[in-house]
Amino acid sequence: MRELRSSDFFTDRPAVTGMPLEVEVKPVSLQTGMMVSLMSLPSAFEATAYNDRPFIHFSCLFQGMVDVTFGGGAFRLEPGALLTSYAPEERFHLSFSGPYRTIELMVTPETLAALAGPQYDRIGDDIHRGFCVHHKANDRRVRDAAARLAWLMDEGQAPPLLIHAATLEFLAWHLASYRSAEDGEAVPLRERKLLLAARERLLQDLSAPPTIAELARETGLNQLKLKRGFKTVFGHSVYGLFQRERMDRARLLLQHHGVTETAMMLGYSNVSHFGAAFRKQFGILPREARRGALG
Repeated sequence: MRELRSSDFFTDRPAVTGMPLEVEVKPVSLQTGMMVSLMSLPSAFEATAYNDRPFIHFSCLFQGMVDVTFGGGAFRLEPGALLTSYAPEERFHLSFSGPYRTIELMVTPETLAALAGPQYDRIGDDIHRGFCVHHKANDRRVRDAAARLAWLMDEGQAPPLLIHAATLEFLAWHLASYRSAEDGEAVPLRERKLLLAARERLLQDLSAPPTIAELARETGLNQLKLKRGFKTVFGHSVYGLFQRERMDRARLLLQHHGVTETAMMLGYSNVSHFGAAFRKQFGILPREARRGALG
């Protein structure tokens, strides 16, 4: 099994590290003590990783799943998941299911304290104790900021200042979502499992979502718990989550299909409605994204 350093996730020279050759890593150094990276992996991959630098890591998973095991526990990250960790010298076993895509930010405690001011207090106690691993299923504001940042990094020609600004927005919302381990679980485990089942059913067919009544009936949750649970666990309303995933799929489809064809594949009978939804999500029209994909 390959052994990686946490810094390997921030180098674009996979052949020099233990990364598989097919991995794509787009690192950007922002300032002293802070770097961001967009990583894509087309296939499954297993590794042991250890933190070789005293950095705090913030990430948002766009695609794929990763099972994480370490001395203090184990958990699974699914699309939309947020992870905050500070674990110098800790070793993690990582099992990626491809295709996998994530945005990663690493920042020193000193740089974070200088940037965040009072907001640093959200995480400061955990950092001072020398260890924290905190994961959250989803948060709409963080996911939106991460998508904007990834878009700029994918573009390849975005001004560094824009990438820096987008990274700070991602970091600010990530900190705002941070909850220490002592805060407890807001949703009971049984209800959380039903909500995960509801999300899976909701996203089965991105061209035809079930109604909230159908979703409640099929999963055994009443409509009020379903609506509240989606907000709490996933950071979105039911249809907000559906639309987010639908537009993410649209962005991928536009790399290989025309605008009208993509709209039809996703259940739109009116191309202008599709265009408005896509622009609301990404700030540009589908035809502009299509031109960018074709280079």
